[in-house]
Amino acid sequence: MALKRSKIGMHSATHVGPNMTPMVDVVMVILIFFMLGSSFTSPVWYLTNNTPAIRGGFSDVKTTKFPPVKLIIKLDRRGNHTMATIGSFQTENLKGGLYQWLNKRRKTLGKKTQLIIKPHQSVPYRDVITVYADCVRARYHQVAFGMPTH
Repeated sequence: MALKRSKIGMHSATHVGPNMTPMVDVVMVILIFFMLGSSFTSPVWYLTNNTPAIRGGFSDVKTTKFPPVKLIIKLDRRGNHTMATIGSFQTENLKGGLYQWLNKRRKTLGKKTQLIIKPHQSVPYRDVITVYADCVRARYHQVAFGMPTH
């Protein structure tokens, strides 16, 4: 009789359905995989600008210095000639016209003017080096190369 009384208060546990623990683990791994994968394919959502970094912000600045001027020299190929374009100025070929234009404007543009050479994909390398040599000969010290355009 004592044996029957102990079983009366006990309810038997019944197992209904499959074990969900492995499925939850796999779903979490897949979720993490897709979250990481989607963060690499999304574009950058930060705004960029050319403002120079100043310690303390603009409130502590005693003198207002403007950032250096950037001139982009675009090189295009027309037939057998390479043409250099800076804003509205355009050369017919690279035989001294660009050097003369840069040399005339060196005083008005300032010593810290940045020149960026952006060649078209079809422009030969020797023409890019000719433009670079003209920039250095005109005494510009900050000359860089941009990505070729298509």
